[in-house]
Amino acid sequence: MKPIYIAATLQDCGKTSVTLGLMQLLHDRKFDPGYCKPVGQHYVRYQDKNIDKDSVLMHQVFNMQDEPCLMSPIAIERDFTRKFINNPNAGPLEKEILHSRDELFKSHKIVLFEGTGHAGVGSCFGLSNARVAQLLNAKVVVVTAGGIGKPIDEIALSLSLFREHNVEVLGVILNKVLPEKYDMVKDVVSRGLKLFGTKLLGAIPYEHILSTYTVGQLAEEFKYNVLCGQDALSNPVEHTVVAAMEPQNVVRHIRDNTLVIMPGDRIDNILVSILVLSRQTTLGGGLILTGGFEPHPTIEPLLKSSNIPVLTSADDTFTVSARMKDLGFKIQTYDTAKIARLHQLVAEYADADALIKILTE
Repeated sequence: MKPIYIAATLQDCGKTSVTLGLMQLLHDRKFDPGYCKPVGQHYVRYQDKNIDKDSVLMHQVFNMQDEPCLMSPIAIERDFTRKFINNPNAGPLEKEILHSRDELFKSHKIVLFEGTGHAGVGSCFGLSNARVAQLLNAKVVVVTAGGIGKPIDEIALSLSLFREHNVEVLGVILNKVLPEKYDMVKDVVSRGLKLFGTKLLGAIPYEHILSTYTVGQLAEEFKYNVLCGQDALSNPVEHTVVAAMEPQNVVRHIRDNTLVIMPGDRIDNILVSILVLSRQTTLGGGLILTGGFEPHPTIEPLLKSSNIPVLTSADDTFTVSARMKDLGFKIQTYDTAKIARLHQLVAEYADADALIKILTE
């Protein structure tokens, strides 16, 4: 049985999300799949080793008994690329990957290998996705984001590199397709892929719930100070508003699950934001106070009693608000609603029977 390598055309296409859904699908069919991310770019300290974040996610969600180091053999640490270029020898790295593959196949009949970024990522240290798939003797499924021209162009580039390494691409899963254009996009992309000698294995619609994040994730990602509301850091954020206008104008911009950004010395807008957020149907969202200004002592009790999470930053309002553009956070173990929805989406919109057949051949 050949390994299956889940690749992508770009970062944040939803490759990990699709892989997570496939893992659950295999569990539904009574398989016990293994998982490995041969080359991980974003790692955390886990069980005393540097382990890729996606490997940690899979290890925890599926309560896997495999050693985490087998699920994440190569973690790209600081200065990794520079050191490799100064002493270019991919042999030991390849050995680690093959060792993980062989050990995982002792415990699992099916192992999903997840790539990182597009087909060429890792070339700078001799382990592009195409090379790793070749090394593993794996067949590839490519995940790409919804659309027509752009994803097809990106797939063409990926196909070229995989084929240069004599790696078979089984097909493509189109992810994050806009629901209002779903049928048209699916039909056109399916026909377009045939022109490149591959096929569509599924088209998964865009779901807003999968792109939301929490106030706590913002605090962790950007190292914001949590002034109060620690118990509400799981509040979701769906909308963002910069409160640079007069208070009466701020009110109409605040909806359910809104994050309000403003200088920490704007007492008027702070008070208005707290009042409006606390009256929303869903108690979500929060505040980020910028400029390094601590709120006036007279309003701190109001902030703390509101149960609304308030973050502070020394950066100016423009800098903080600019960071909010195109934010993408990886799914966490505690994102149970997202994980459950991914399961449903992959089961419903991916060609489950074809994928299972591929995985079990």
